[in-house]
Amino acid sequence: MDRIREAVTRARGGQRIAPGQAGSANPALEPHARFQHEPALETEAFARVHCDFDQFGRHRIISNEHDPVLSAYRVLRTRLLQKMETEGWKTIGVVSPNSGAGKTVTAINLSIAIGSKRGSRAVLVDLDFYRPSVAKYLGLPGVPSVLDFFEGKKSLRDVTVKPDLPDVLLIGNERVSRRGAEHLSSPRADELINRCVNEYGARTVIFDLPPLLGCDDAIAFLPKLDCVLMIAASGSTRTSDLAEARRLLTNAKIAGALLNKAPATGVSNYAYY
Repeated sequence: MDRIREAVTRARGGQRIAPGQAGSANPALEPHARFQHEPALETEAFARVHCDFDQFGRHRIISNEHDPVLSAYRVLRTRLLQKMETEGWKTIGVVSPNSGAGKTVTAINLSIAIGSKRGSRAVLVDLDFYRPSVAKYLGLPGVPSVLDFFEGKKSLRDVTVKPDLPDVLLIGNERVSRRGAEHLSSPRADELINRCVNEYGARTVIFDLPPLLGCDDAIAFLPKLDCVLMIAASGSTRTSDLAEARRLLTNAKIAGALLNKAPATGVSNYAYY
């Protein structure tokens, strides 16, 4: 416990702090004791930001190392990492046919689960320019926008922050853009991917992408990625929409599919295929 406390204290010391100080979703677990924080590489180059942990529960985000949801995502993490390791993959897009399937929650929780594994840095990137939600779900208002990077206003490092989670770097966004496909098919998109993998030392780069049906943003970006994780929601994702989304992914490598909100016993409402 002292090691965890010291690690997070070092991470917070002397760095810029974003609005939304961390609260305690579980009175028995202080914020500094929520996660093991042992980054594989130094992260002093990135601004530190503090999540509002009080918001995690309402968005079904993993809030501490004893959260039962973490076990389900550790299984997903292990199976995905095994597959990606075998194939030599580093980048994965999290997609769904339509909104409401839980892709953003999955992208965040998967990042936390990967970062919790010693020596496995995750970089989480919000590229849903229609409904950017990653920063909101983490309780991080006012984070730099990845759109500033695409528009040439800021460097990639300037829009990358280090939240007080396990070994996770975040490239967030709170702005809406109708030029998503243009940005995501540009050379800056290639730079984003290459630097996250090489300069940031990520084992896995996770992109939260817009739904496949309704806009072409994800379709423009997916050819640049190694693989895709498809998210569907039991009771709300229609079979016809899932089939159409699968057709759009004909040329993509699908690492797996996750069924959210599935009726199940126990604590997990997730199924992986």
